[in-house]
Amino acid sequence: MGQQDRERELRTMRLRTLWLSIAIVVAFAACTLASAAERYRVYANARFGTTAEIPAGWIAGPEPANGDGLRFRSPDGRGTITVSGNLHIWDSVDEGIALFDERDKDEKVTYRQRDGRNLVVSGTRGDEIFYERHILSCGDQIWNNLRIAYPAREKAAYDALVTHVSRSLRPGRSGQVPNCR
Repeated sequence: MGQQDRERELRTMRLRTLWLSIAIVVAFAACTLASAAERYRVYANARFGTTAEIPAGWIAGPEPANGDGLRFRSPDGRGTITVSGNLHIWDSVDEGIALFDERDKDEKVTYRQRDGRNLVVSGTRGDEIFYERHILSCGDQIWNNLRIAYPAREKAAYDALVTHVSRSLRPGRSGQVPNCR
């Protein structure tokens, strides 16, 4: 076999290796996306339009008579996620945020961030961690709310879930408010 044949064979092997690597990366990405889609389902509140992704295995509680949201429990019963909406009935955005920011005497806030019409509050209540996110939408008429609570000793196990679910919270259009935008 001549030098040119060896170089051609080497180029062919490199090209095959490159294509195989690309195929592996694409297959891994597709499996990861499919796996993520199977791990979560979207909950959409019919009354206020609020949506969030909930872990697929979590169990929905009974729907309240007023239809303002739903609470989900982890399969082991130790964690909860509540997705809800409510009308903004206060005189100002600041007043509404101040009321969401008020804490029960047993809650200790360890993180708080306000960005315009968004509020995130996290902390502890006894041996439990809570995380809340509130987004004002619909021309400042609808609050879209998320609350996650879980055992503090399981923080590491819940970190990715909290990040995913909180990022998935979205305001929607509400039939409660004419011309909701």
